[in-house]
Amino acid sequence: MPITLSKFRRRSRRTLRITGAWMLLAVFTALFESNVVSTAGFLPDRSAILLAHLIRALAGGLLIGGAYMFLLHDRLRKLPFTHGASIVTALLLIVTLVVDLLLPVGLYTGPALWKDGWQVAGQFLHWALLMIGTMVMLRLSDQYGSGSVSDLLERYRKPRQELRIFMFLDMRSSTSVAESIGDTRYFKLLNELYADITDPVIYSEGEIYQYVGDEISVSWRLDRGIRNNRCIKCFFAIRSKLRDRAEHYRNNYGIEPVFKAGFHYGRVTSGEVGMVKRQTIFSGDVVNTAAHIQASCNERGVDNLLSKELLDVLSLSSSAYVIKPIGTIPLKGKRNAVELFTLALVKETQ
Repeated sequence: MPITLSKFRRRSRRTLRITGAWMLLAVFTALFESNVVSTAGFLPDRSAILLAHLIRALAGGLLIGGAYMFLLHDRLRKLPFTHGASIVTALLLIVTLVVDLLLPVGLYTGPALWKDGWQVAGQFLHWALLMIGTMVMLRLSDQYGSGSVSDLLERYRKPRQELRIFMFLDMRSSTSVAESIGDTRYFKLLNELYADITDPVIYSEGEIYQYVGDEISVSWRLDRGIRNNRCIKCFFAIRSKLRDRAEHYRNNYGIEPVFKAGFHYGRVTSGEVGMVKRQTIFSGDVVNTAAHIQASCNERGVDNLLSKELLDVLSLSSSAYVIKPIGTIPLKGKRNAVELFTLALVKETQ
């Protein structure tokens, strides 16, 4: 599946979730409004009030939520939250004023809302608070990774075993780069690299497991990672993104960053650890083996290595990939060495 299609599907799913959450909130808002009207001594038309709120939430979720997800989210994600929230609030204010000035009947009840400043202010405040709350939830989801929803539901409260793919990424010549540009600029470089790497990981359904210096560990549930070879496409999408941005890194840091990757899969034990700062960890030989495979890239002179075990469960087309056997590496405590392969894109070898 092309990475662009994955991006569209993810954004669409998030837009639908936003719309669903807003419609659920609209039900409670409609009930509250009905009770207020009833308390004031009027007989409310509860069905009409509920329908109006649901239609408004549906339209707002699809239009406003969709516009945010497809046009703004990726751009604002790199900014501090307050800056992003300020930009969205300003845009909502402009949209609110334009809509109420142009439409003969406003989004709420009553003609020509622009004549009623309080009603316009209430309308703007409603959508602004709703969007800021939505942005907070999206930021938390991004903060804790694509598996955060299941984590919040305590999926990993009890240790469980599952099959997972791991990709260990490490920047080539990172020590010499850090020494040449200094610690502060190196930290800024890592932030930019992580930002560029994030989208290919997210849109391939991967989960960033941890950052360790200039090393990034990415994980997929087996079924997600092998579907359309997402785990492999993720690496080549990252490489393509960094090549496209090579001039930027060369001008700002004097380097063209290159990452090497090691892939492996197998059964791991997953669970939460810690009391103050809880974290999901994966334990098992698979994690250590993936790291060991990645460390072998330099001595083998390639930018990617994967185990035969993973290669056997993938469906790599010979028209898209060139598969080259590299040999084996011994592992401590293991009788059998791990057989390794490296991949190249056919279009790059022609």
